[in-house]
Amino acid sequence: MNDELAWTLRTARRQTLALITDVPDDRMCLQSSEAEQHPAWILGHILLSDVYLLSLLGVRSLSEDFPLLLRAHGPGAVPEPFVDNYYSKSTLVDRLEDTGLARREAIQSLSASDLARPLPDEILVKAQPTIGHHLHSLVFHEGYHCGQLSAWRKSHRIASGKWMFGPLALDAA
Repeated sequence: MNDELAWTLRTARRQTLALITDVPDDRMCLQSSEAEQHPAWILGHILLSDVYLLSLLGVRSLSEDFPLLLRAHGPGAVPEPFVDNYYSKSTLVDRLEDTGLARREAIQSLSASDLARPLPDEILVKAQPTIGHHLHSLVFHEGYHCGQLSAWRKSHRIASGKWMFGPLALDAA
């Protein structure tokens, strides 16, 4: 099961990155409406989730910039239209590739009892009672934000992104 979960999260990450690969740096914060979640905000939000997950799993300590990520991309954070308020696209992509790899390696080493451990977050545990539940929710979390990126692309007249879960995506692997 862990291999399948790790594969799903890895492929979802490939989907996320495919949706922004052709977005120019200077368009990463474009908004078609006030507070629209643009690519820079979404990538930072997903990075925040990864950084937090890796700390929950005991793989890494929270990064030094965790408070900054939380303020800019956490619950209640409103996306701003200023590219200077966010990490660059290349920084976000590099960090998401790094945390994605660390996440995959950690998940593949989890035992059934690890997955059944209660989630050590007093807020999230109300909806995601175990580490396993949380990991599965992250698949949907990233998928949800991929949908937002797809909608963002459409509203900004950028062609659809490549689908990573189909046979043609194997050519891009």
